[in-house]
Amino acid sequence: MKNFFKYIILFICIIASFSVVSQEVAVITKIDTNSILVGDQINLKIIVNSPINFGVNFPVFSDKLTDNIDIVGQYLIDTNYSQDKKMISLSKRILITSFDSGSFKIPAFAVQFLKSGDTNVYELYSDSLLLNVNTLVVDTTLAIRDIKAPLVAYFTFSDFLPFILGGIGLIVIIILSVYFYQKYKNKKNNIVQIKKSKIPPHKKALHEFESLRQKKLWQNDRIKEYHSELTDILRNYLEDQLKIQALEKTSDEILGEFEKIIPDKNLYKMLYDILTLADLVKFAKQLPLPDQHDLSLHKAIEIVNFTSQNSKSEINSDSTITSNSK
Repeated sequence: MKNFFKYIILFICIIASFSVVSQEVAVITKIDTNSILVGDQINLKIIVNSPINFGVNFPVFSDKLTDNIDIVGQYLIDTNYSQDKKMISLSKRILITSFDSGSFKIPAFAVQFLKSGDTNVYELYSDSLLLNVNTLVVDTTLAIRDIKAPLVAYFTFSDFLPFILGGIGLIVIIILSVYFYQKYKNKKNNIVQIKKSKIPPHKKALHEFESLRQKKLWQNDRIKEYHSELTDILRNYLEDQLKIQALEKTSDEILGEFEKIIPDKNLYKMLYDILTLADLVKFAKQLPLPDQHDLSLHKAIEIVNFTSQNSKSEINSDSTITSNSK
């Protein structure tokens, strides 16, 4: 008996709390109109007014509201606040339609609430609405007539104007493109191509030897720099004239290649003396006698003069030279 009274008291408390929530919260539903034609679309709005500290859960809809009412689209919830910021109004808009004629009931929707500090979940239901879906009224007293023929569309000048202007613009672009292309082509053909004549390897080397002599490097104790520049000029010449990859080879490798191309013992001895002395200066820090500096330069000039005046075939046919060098 005591348990029975406990349940009665609990039920009364729940009813009382629900009554309090229902007084603070209001659920309103409305539609644009309650009478439409088949296929027309109208807005269904669910509006919830509640204190700002209440949590509100709207019902979830799929693609149909009822068997006869379809949902076309759903929109985000609009939020508005009262002036004192104590109340909030939430509005959910749903676009609906119907393809069946008749009167259909839009059911009541359950909206859930969570009150701050209360773990209970409350539900309030909206009012149900009636939607009348009508078909077009056909006057059966009138005679049956053919479908109205399509209207004839008459074209005006303004209809063709964009195409005319576009065509003119395209023609102008083509003409200008041809004009500038021909102008550019003629200008290019009229340009005098001044080709720089390539200096022969021996002339280039002799010019650089003379520049080296005028620098007077060894006279100013720049002996290593003098022999390095001398051998660089000679290496470049051998590469350009005899196609020996002299810049990438050691002195011994250069001498080996040189001997294959030019079997002249005097020339080989000159090149050997130049490269050996330069290596001793650069790597062994040897100090040559003053006349050895000029002698290396004279030997290099003689090598250039001889190899530039004789082709490979002439040199390889057992040619020899007489040198006055030491």
